[in-house]
Amino acid sequence: MTWNRIVLGTLIVLQAGCASVQVERGKDVSSAGIAYSRATAAVIDLAMDASIDASSERQIRRRLGPAPTPADQAAREKSLRELDDELVRGVQLYVRLKRSVSAVEGYFAGLQALSGATPGAATEAAVKTLVDRVNGLNGALEKGSSINDERKGAIAGLSGLLVKQAHGAAVARALERDAEVIGRALVLQELTLQAASSDIVASMNDANARFYRDRVLTPYLAGGVGDRWADDRRSALKVRAIGTSPEAVAAAAGAARQMQAVWGRILAGETSGEEFLAMLRDTQELLDAAIALKKAQKSE
Repeated sequence: MTWNRIVLGTLIVLQAGCASVQVERGKDVSSAGIAYSRATAAVIDLAMDASIDASSERQIRRRLGPAPTPADQAAREKSLRELDDELVRGVQLYVRLKRSVSAVEGYFAGLQALSGATPGAATEAAVKTLVDRVNGLNGALEKGSSINDERKGAIAGLSGLLVKQAHGAAVARALERDAEVIGRALVLQELTLQAASSDIVASMNDANARFYRDRVLTPYLAGGVGDRWADDRRSALKVRAIGTSPEAVAAAAGAARQMQAVWGRILAGETSGEEFLAMLRDTQELLDAAIALKKAQKSE
């Protein structure tokens, strides 16, 4: 009788230990998904601003005088409206991408709650609502991004990676249901971010070159150097050394690709998410450099 109690007690302790590991694993991988989404959203904001600012800067540099005749005014208005329409279409794509990224962040936050020791039915239902939103946004995002057959096959195979024993019951049910939807969202985000990188690569490099010319080189040649000049020079050189938003966007696309691999390992219960959080530090460093340039440009 005593031996049976010892065995039973040991089993209970082991089960509790496994449950604790599962809870912590669920929290770790959810934190990785949330961190990925937030870093990517920041890149998208930067890309939106860069695309508009580059176009505006080109118009400023033209130094147009007043349109002399009504016909000239009409032609100039038509030209600006065409430029604006093109920019709006680009920003609409970024908005769709950001909605997808935000929905994925919400999903991982829900998964984090589901990883708690005693998740309730309401929490499971909430996660189902969150993945439905991701699925709906996938359709909107896919209009601008085509997934090839190889990637489709990889997405379809995600559900086969799931090892239910590696997760708590509620988390396992969610992962089995959501494996392909989240995988598809991550692929679409990667493809869209790759397109974004080619869209803005010239604009941010040009912005930094103009900033250096106007705020560093020109005052230096004129003999007008001081504390502000030193600050501007520091900003320009750090951005040139670390990289600007094109590299940040490329890093974000790489993060989306890496997150797909992490997602597969999450399903198999093989990762804590820590290696992915370490990789995101590169994206954040590049973001910080590009944001520093924007702040410096706005300073008086």
